[in-house]
Amino acid sequence: MTIMATPPRAGWYEDEEQRDNDLGPMPDETEFHQLVRHLVADGDSRAATAGRLARRTLAEMGVTR
Repeated sequence: MTIMATPPRAGWYEDEEQRDNDLGPMPDETEFHQLVRHLVADGDSRAATAGRLARRTLAEMGVTR
């Protein structure tokens, strides 16, 4: 009886790393935070133009702990 060896294969980690690399470059977290800051500033300016202020704290929203 002959036992045939299977060819070497990358492990699970290498497979996951390759799958992640195949997705291409991901946006950096700093880019995300810059986008959020931009959206917050835009929302604040729109609220100010409309004569409103965005609620910033739980107390201003009427939430008690």
